[in-house]
Amino acid sequence: MSSPRCPHHVVARYRRRAVVAPVVAVALLVGVVTSVATGSSAPSASAAVSAHGYPYAAGASIDAMKLTRMQMLSPTVGVGVAPITTYGGGLVRAYLARTDDAGATWTVTGALPKGFYPWTTAFVSPKEGYVINGGETLLTKNAGRTWSVVTTSAGPLAISARGKIVWIEVERCARGAMNGPCSTYLDSFAAGALAPTSVSKLPSDQPVVTQVSPTTGYATASHNTSATAYYTTNSGVSWRAVATPCAHHRPVGVSVTSSSQLFTYCPLQSPQTMGAAVLFSTSDGGTTWHQRYRVQQTAPGAAVGSTGAFMWAFDGASFIESSDGGREWFNVPLVTFGTNSAIVTYGAHEAWHVLTGRGIFRTLDGKDWQLLA
Repeated sequence: MSSPRCPHHVVARYRRRAVVAPVVAVALLVGVVTSVATGSSAPSASAAVSAHGYPYAAGASIDAMKLTRMQMLSPTVGVGVAPITTYGGGLVRAYLARTDDAGATWTVTGALPKGFYPWTTAFVSPKEGYVINGGETLLTKNAGRTWSVVTTSAGPLAISARGKIVWIEVERCARGAMNGPCSTYLDSFAAGALAPTSVSKLPSDQPVVTQVSPTTGYATASHNTSATAYYTTNSGVSWRAVATPCAHHRPVGVSVTSSSQLFTYCPLQSPQTMGAAVLFSTSDGGTTWHQRYRVQQTAPGAAVGSTGAFMWAFDGASFIESSDGGREWFNVPLVTFGTNSAIVTYGAHEAWHVLTGRGIFRTLDGKDWQLLA
């Protein structure tokens, strides 16, 4: 994608294996629509002024440190979720919030139903979007004032949106199984719909699915030092294995960094080249590869970028970044790794990382980071 105003990308999602409800047959996916009233209505003049603590009313301000996840819809406008918990970790209530200044300040727009702990979001506008947890998916069309229950083919694992198409990765486990066997599927939704238009099996168990346009994307899976990738152009109805340029060596670090680019590091296995690798990239789903750089060490297996040179990743407990398309990586001491390892980007060099309880780390130029409390 040549335009710097590309959709955000998120890496390192919440990867807990959930105990899911019994499988819903595809033929029976269209069910009864259930609307959930949250008790949060349009803000009154007094609520907007006085409600600055729990329970939050729509229109109240909320600190960035209370957020656990966020999504940017433009360079300045984004949505986030803020679960309010007890000191023991029990959920009190979760809220939906909006920013209009690139994450510096946040305003509550609605509340999630009681007992619903949001993992992450997929919004197509500031008012319309989906939220998932370990067993349920909800849709709002009015910024969280009310919610509707969404039918998925199994328990949701991850969610994304590009244009007017939403992908939800789900996991089906055998009835009564605690630890498997389980299979991973992709449910594709038209934005605003309460049931998927297609359900398809993914080519591997719990891959990292990256939606790069409404109907195209990658599914990548890493196994120690090996990695595999698959490409779809029809929202997962069919997948094509992506051939890597690594010849007889297993690729390291297959990562999607933009809507047009996939890259991988091919290790050079010889006594003279120990630790060295060659960085390759593709912009056509793996049909052709281009050698870019020879590097002295491989980058992490999961990196995220926007439209060009800037990329970010967590390497163990360190936050690292590259400003030259993955040739060199440097530590960023200011950014702290939290329980949420998601990195959100929008545009060519803007990135955000939520550290619950501390605030939001943000860069708008790809170089200078600040903590937004």
